[in-house]
This record gives sequence, structure tokens and C-alpha cells, in this order.
Amino acid sequence: MLASNGMRLARELRSPLFPGLLLAAAAIFFARDPGSAALPWLGIAAFVLVGVLFATQSPPNGAVVFTPLVALAVWCALSVAWSVEADRSWDYTNRAFLYVGFALVGAYLARDISRLLFGFSGLLGVVCVWALAGKVFPWVHEGYGQIARLSAPIGYWNALALLGDIALPMGLCLATRRRTAGTLLVYGWLVVIGLTFSRGGALVAIVVVALWMILSKAWLETLSTLLAAGLPAIGSLAVAFALSGITSDGQSHSTRVRDGLVFGVVLIANAAIAAALSRYELPATSLVRRLALVALAIVAVVSLAAGAAHAHSWWNTFTKPSATELPNSPNRLVQFGSNFRWGWWTQAWDGWEANPIVGTGAGSFDVTNKRYRQSSLDETIEPHSLPVQFLSETGLVGVALFLGSIGWLIVRGRRRPGPQLALALALPAYFLHGAIDIDWDFISVSAPVFMIAGALAVRPSERPKPQPFAVLTASGILAIACLSLIAVWLGGHWEGQADAALQSNNAKALTLAKRAHSVNPLAVAPLLTAAAAQSGIASENAQQRTAGWAKRYSIATTSAISFLTQATQLQPDNALAWYLLGSFRLAEGCPYAALPAFSKATVFDGKKPAYAQAYQATLLRVNSGKEKC
Repeated sequence: MLASNGMRLARELRSPLFPGLLLAAAAIFFARDPGSAALPWLGIAAFVLVGVLFATQSPPNGAVVFTPLVALAVWCALSVAWSVEADRSWDYTNRAFLYVGFALVGAYLARDISRLLFGFSGLLGVVCVWALAGKVFPWVHEGYGQIARLSAPIGYWNALALLGDIALPMGLCLATRRRTAGTLLVYGWLVVIGLTFSRGGALVAIVVVALWMILSKAWLETLSTLLAAGLPAIGSLAVAFALSGITSDGQSHSTRVRDGLVFGVVLIANAAIAAALSRYELPATSLVRRLALVALAIVAVVSLAAGAAHAHSWWNTFTKPSATELPNSPNRLVQFGSNFRWGWWTQAWDGWEANPIVGTGAGSFDVTNKRYRQSSLDETIEPHSLPVQFLSETGLVGVALFLGSIGWLIVRGRRRPGPQLALALALPAYFLHGAIDIDWDFISVSAPVFMIAGALAVRPSERPKPQPFAVLTASGILAIACLSLIAVWLGGHWEGQADAALQSNNAKALTLAKRAHSVNPLAVAPLLTAAAAQSGIASENAQQRTAGWAKRYSIATTSAISFLTQATQLQPDNALAWYLLGSFRLAEGCPYAALPAFSKATVFDGKKPAYAQAYQATLLRVNSGKEKC
């Protein structure tokens, strides 16, 4: 028996499913934010795994389905040539190829969809427990003392809610085989989605559950699971909303500890109730079916009637310019404001109209936002809508490739009811949620979704393994992708060290900034840091006033201005670079030279108070006619 179990375990560990799930888990738990810190390591791991699988296993049938996704990544790479923010476009190119890598890994997991469902259900169950643990044990996630919205381990509440949307059909499917486990998975994620206060997450959850009920034809079983999981979940959420330490911002650690213990007891008690209720299913009699259909029809009619009656006022509220952000409290679940989204979509449209075919460059909405925003409050790096984002950043070509890649993967992923359908609903959930959010920026959500999509889009094959030349060629391509990932990361790492060394060791900061720019010549940040370091060195020379200090001061100041001039040439639409150049010119005592730079800064970010004030003050000095330089 032990020998048999050992052999079975060895087979499991040799299966692509184990490293694939391990890779997905790493993406969920260690890519906490939209930054690039985890991007190279996850990318290298994915590309190495793809290379190993390609060399050792039969290639799947239908891999041509990934062509639009690969073409989108290539188009992002090409956009570097015309991008207004080329360093971000390079980073976005790496991100797109990372998702291609995860999709290719998924293609080798297509042999056993049932095991893939169990694997992802278990993984998302662990994520759910870890997320809720932060509310029960405050020392796990200390950040909830400031903002109470549930976000760990993703780092962004809306993205966490999307993971819940993906998990719900899996839980409902699992409940048809292992009823208690499936019910508990649904129960846990209903509580998590509620505690994220994510309106988009709640809406997408309703849609995917409805799609599962319709397409699986197991609507009565689904209704039984929803009742068994949903009623206890409502009880847990009611208690959570009543506890300030769970759902209110700015709470002390002691309050969170006290309320966390209460919430933990309620959470476990309701989980036990859900497990008990899972043993009872609605009887599949004709009377029960008719009554259930009537109840569902009433809910649908009432919802549609309420929507029709309030559609006009809701739309007006959604499109009304936002003066402030919506509160991070449960009250946001019943509010209909766009939270700046409508303004961001309008800005993205303005940016697209200026570059309709090719866009402004992948990942460059930060520049578009600064140029077209109407207030200083709505600053963002993405417009919070993937179709709008790709339209603005990559033009008509890019949005066509994005929609084509998602659409083709959805079509190819259609399968019969069961585990295939539960997994297949992940990509529609991702697309629907992405229509109102920034999910592409979050590896922790996007990477697992593309892995699932890859597994469903292809078919297993028994074709011979690739020839050595094909393996060697693929290895070269993957190596280039890895080098691209490392270069961007290394440049950012050295730039961060340079920024940290400013003031304390300006010479070291200058050396590191130059090194960062050498590996990532598209980045502006190292040039700005180098200019600041040169300015610090100039100040040190002025304070020392030793022999030759004036000459050294002049050289350092000239070098700083040279770095800033290079930055404005590299990214002519970068408002910060123009502002800093104007500031240095003004520090030299020449407002006439500073005024054009400040003018450019206000053109590219007219709502930044510091830029406008600097421009107006310098203009007054120039118009006085008293300044000489």
C-alpha cells in the first residue's frame, strides 16, 4: 500500500499539473501589486517551465489559438517605438509575454481538466482562508487598521473580488461531486467578496453564477448550494458590518483584535452551519422545480423592473463628474457613482482621438491622464477599463488584438457542462470585470486566468516530441524574453538604490543612476535621479568653498541640466521632467530660460498646483522686465 501511494505521489509530482499550480500560487501570493518586482521571477519561472514541457512532452493540438495573444504582445513591443512613455511600454510588453507564457503552461495541463478543477479549487480555497485570516488575526495583515477593505493577498480589493468570481463556479461544480467542500468554498468566497466592498465584483459574481445555472443545467443543485452557503454567508457579513474593527477604517489594533476574535467565532460557526446545510438538497420533484422557477422568475422580474425604473438616474449619477472618491465602507455597495471612471474613460478617448490607429504606446495612460484630467484628484495610471485602455494605448490595432485574443480563447474554451464549464467561466468573468477595472496590471489575477484559458483552448495530442532544432530555437526565444525581463527589473532595482542614496551619498546615487540608465535606456527616472544627485554634489561643492569649488559647482549644475534635458528629449510629454528642468534653470537665476520648461509642464499636466504656480510666478518675473540672465 505504501509503495503504491509513493508511486502515485511520484507520478503526481512529475505531472505538469503540480508545477503549473505552484506557478499559479506564486503569482497569486507574491505578485501583490501592479508593480514589476515579481514580474521577472515569475516570467523566468513560466518560460523555463514552458521550455521544459516543450522539450519533454507532446505539443498540444490547436496552439494556433494563442496567435492573437502573441500578436498583442508583439504589438506592445512595437509600440515602444512611438510611445510617449517608452519605459512603461517595455514593461507592458514583458507583462504581455508573461501572460503568453502562462497560457502555454496551461496548454500542457489540458489532459485532465477534472484534476485541474480540483487543483484550482484547492488553491483558491487556501487564498480564501488566508484573506479572511487577516480579519480574524490582525497581526497577519496590519494594513486593515487604515483601510478596512479586504485585499490580501492580492493587495487590491477589486482584484481579490475577481478571484472570488472565478472561484464561485468552481465551488458550485465541486459541490455536485463533493458537496460539503464545494459549499464551503462558495461560502468563504461570498464572505470575501462582500468584505472587499467591490461593486463590480458583486455584479460579475451574479452574472457568472447565472451563467453556470443556465449552461450547466444543474440549476436546482446550484440553488441548493447557494442556499446552504449563502444564508450563513449573509449572517457572517451582517456581523462583520456591525463590527467597526472589521469593516471601518482607521481602527486601533486593540479594536481589531477584539472584533477579529468575535468575527472568527461567527465565521467558523456559520461555516459549520453551511457544512450541515450542504447535506440537504432541494428534492428534484416537479413541484419543487416549478416553485424554484417561479422564485427565480420573480427575482429576475423585480430586478429588471427596478433597473428600468432607475436606469436614467443611475446613468446620470455614474457619468456625473466626481468631486471626491467613494468611501471605503459597506455603503459604497449601494452607490452608483463611477468613482472617477467616467472621467478617465473620457480622457482615454481624447488620447485615442489624437492617435487612433496605433495609440500612445502600451501602458502610457499615465501621460494621457495628466494631460486631459479636469482636477488634481483623479490621477491614475490606467483608465480602469481594459477595452478602453487598449484602445487609447495601442489604438485600433491593439484593441482588435485584445478583443480577438480574449474572444477566441473564450470560444475555444467552450466545453460540455462539468469541470470544463466551471473553469471556462474564468475568462468571461475576467473580461466582464476588466471592462471596469485594471486587471491586466495584476499578475496575481491575470496569470492564473490565462493558464486556465490555455488549458481549455487546446486539445491533448500524442504527436512526437519536437526535434532538437525546434527545442533549441524555442530556448533562444525564451532566453531573449528572460533577458528583457531582467533588464527592466535590474534598471528599476538600481534606480531604487540610487534614489535611496540621495542626500546621504550623492556620488553613489549618481553612479547607480547611470548604471540603471545603461540597462534601461528608455527609463526617465534614472535621469531625474542623476540630476538630483548632481544637484546635491553642486550643493556640497558650494558649502565646501575650497579651491576650485566654483568650477566644480558649475560643472555639476551643468551636468544636472544636461540629464534633465536628456529626459525631456527621451519623453517630450513628461511633465515632471519639464518642471524639474525649469526649476534648475530658475535656480541658475534665469527665469527666461525656465519659462518655456514650466510652460511645457503646464501643457502636459495643467492640474498640478506646483506646476501652475511655478509658471505664473516665473511669468511675472519675466514680464517685469527687471530680470537679466
